[in-house]
Amino acid sequence: AALGTLESTKNKKILLLESSKKRDLVISEGYSNRVSALNPGSVELLERLGAWPVVQKYRYNPIHRMQVWEACSDAAINFNGEDGRPLSYLIENDVTQKSLESVVENCGNVSVIHGCKVNKYEIPTESDEAVPEENVKIFLESGDLIETQFLIGADGNRSLVRGNLDTENMSWEYNQLGVVATLQLAEETHNHTAFQRFLPTGPIALLPLSSKFSSLVWSLPTDLAREKMKMSETELLRDLEHSIWDSSEKNELVNTAAAGLDHLLRSITGNSPFTELPPKFKGIKNIAGFPLGFGHSPRYIGSRTALIGDAAHRVHPLAGQGVNLGFGDIGTLARITDECLRDGGSLGGKMYLQEYETERQRHNVPTMFAIDSLHRLYSSTFTPIVLARTLGLQLTNAATPLKQLAINHAAAA
Repeated sequence: AALGTLESTKNKKILLLESSKKRDLVISEGYSNRVSALNPGSVELLERLGAWPVVQKYRYNPIHRMQVWEACSDAAINFNGEDGRPLSYLIENDVTQKSLESVVENCGNVSVIHGCKVNKYEIPTESDEAVPEENVKIFLESGDLIETQFLIGADGNRSLVRGNLDTENMSWEYNQLGVVATLQLAEETHNHTAFQRFLPTGPIALLPLSSKFSSLVWSLPTDLAREKMKMSETELLRDLEHSIWDSSEKNELVNTAAAGLDHLLRSITGNSPFTELPPKFKGIKNIAGFPLGFGHSPRYIGSRTALIGDAAHRVHPLAGQGVNLGFGDIGTLARITDECLRDGGSLGGKMYLQEYETERQRHNVPTMFAIDSLHRLYSSTFTPIVLARTLGLQLTNAATPLKQLAINHAAAA
């Protein structure tokens, strides 16, 4: 969709190979359990493509505030949108897909083949040439052969495109499942705050869908997650409420030190930390789980080839940045492709692909390893580590410029 809407590609043929069969995506009355918190940069991309009006036609919920705290101490941090602007927008994945499908349907230069299975890719050998003479060859299981000047691998964390590039993939599993569900609030409320509590077993995220519903993303060790998914809805809801409010993991030594620092910070800044209580829930449905892992491709490009999204990187959902990193890849690749064609260059030009790789890795890699470090940091109950992260969280919460820096980085696509 991003390439199809460019003025410079109007005379180019763009082919999307989709492995799933074509289906009419219907947005049901009930909320889906697969949602994403799109940052302002991702929403700006949807606006440029003309997809945002379709999202608005259906539903989304702005997140104006985020509150993060942990189980082992009383430390918390709050993030607020600047000048009343939302931090992000919670949107069901089906709604995002529907909006992008509408853009593709209106692009006369974009064709889609559904139910398409690729057997292998034949990518030109890397050379010093600005643009390789050979095209990329795509061999389909049907026996058909497709040749293209430029291949974009958007085929997920088990990317076949990446497997055909001369690159290793740094990856590991967290041995966790992300348990997702739709939560019904006990009473209707102004629901624009995202809550996240770090437990030694993994974080719980409560994301606001509407005044009546929230979305749950609960990261748990695989065996424990499967046990919870077998529970009745009543049992699981009771267990969730306990995990949100339980204080048995709190370290009194750490809390004593934290109270002293809190008193000092209040005397310096004159500010008192504001704590908002998460809502109560009376129902839970659409329970499912998906495996969590990390993936990083040291190379995002090859001859006439670029990787985007999960084909290039995979992160833990604790910061809600996975889809935003992918949208950032798309926006950057579209802009650089447009520059290439306007400069009179050829699709797949090495210099332009290197520019894409450099720009995206400078943004993505620090974000990815920061997320992985947070996951590891909050998995420990060792007192010195709990003390260090507690005091660090308090200092960060008091340092407004530092918090704003984190918000600005997360907001940039």
